[in-house]
Amino acid sequence: MAIEFRCDDGRLVWVRNPFTGDVTYFTHVHRKKSGFLQQAQQRLLAEAHVDRERYQAALRAELEQSLRACPFCPGNEERSADEVYRVTSEDVFGVRSSYPWLIRAVRNLVPRIPECCTGGQNESYVVVEDPRHFAEGAQGHEDLLYSALLPPEQFEALLVVNRRVAELALRNPCVHKVLIRKNQGRESGASQPHVHNQVIGSDRNFPAVEREEAVTAREPKVWEEMVQFAREFGFLIEENSVCATYFCPFGTFPRSYDVVCLRYWEPLARVPEDIWRQFARALHRVLQILGPLPLDYEVHDGPGVPLHAHVNSRHYPYSNIGGTLNLPSLLLEATPPWALPLSSA
Repeated sequence: MAIEFRCDDGRLVWVRNPFTGDVTYFTHVHRKKSGFLQQAQQRLLAEAHVDRERYQAALRAELEQSLRACPFCPGNEERSADEVYRVTSEDVFGVRSSYPWLIRAVRNLVPRIPECCTGGQNESYVVVEDPRHFAEGAQGHEDLLYSALLPPEQFEALLVVNRRVAELALRNPCVHKVLIRKNQGRESGASQPHVHNQVIGSDRNFPAVEREEAVTAREPKVWEEMVQFAREFGFLIEENSVCATYFCPFGTFPRSYDVVCLRYWEPLARVPEDIWRQFARALHRVLQILGPLPLDYEVHDGPGVPLHAHVNSRHYPYSNIGGTLNLPSLLLEATPPWALPLSSA
């Protein structure tokens, strides 16, 4: 069996990541109280003697300036690289909008894989998920629109655009693998606050996918075993004939989730579109669990592995010591976040 773990008196003590070998221990580490001041407390102290009218006026001016400077906001299209794809509100919802586009794909100004590796062509793309920069009623620069706020139909359309862009990258004979990647929040490494994700074409397989393929070749049932492990220990969020979604206790970070399509091992550009859309909906439901928290996700595809996504929240504190992580031992006793009703936003 590829999933190694230990139970003591019926409780999960540790589990090993089958791909990296890292171990997660279930301990009492999260019973510690933080000695750091909360940002909210600092903000209240800073605003205690502020003239509210002047403050609100300055805030509006700052937010408007952010919109004028953002290369991903409507009206600033000339600030980004050449556009390769766009979808309008009418395309997705059947109604017109005051915005000229709903989803827009452009080449990345700074390619993640240098052009010299992909035949002199920039095959790194940014897909802007929505024309809005801030969430409704924003009170500061941190009140950004985030992917969980997108309607499910829009997120589904977003993943369809991702796939169209991936197909474009794969027309380049120097591109052999494509990966979909998202960073949400500065803590996850995002440099642009406007809601977006990336499609990256590479001349070689990505190391993380290559490692997954190598382990899968040795342990062909590893993905089925991970889903069964999630069922057995109550980590399964939802499951249907297409996808299994579960909290992953041996992910890269303490709050990690997987969406796995066990029956579909094709490259993402060849996955049937109805399956791809169901996969997109399942991924969006995970993002709704995490909401505005800093996170990242990657979509990995076949043929050496099933279509799947890894979602990692960067909000929760963790300590990686010699390749081990810690999760609270009370994880299964408390109401887990995935047991809460999902927002319909």
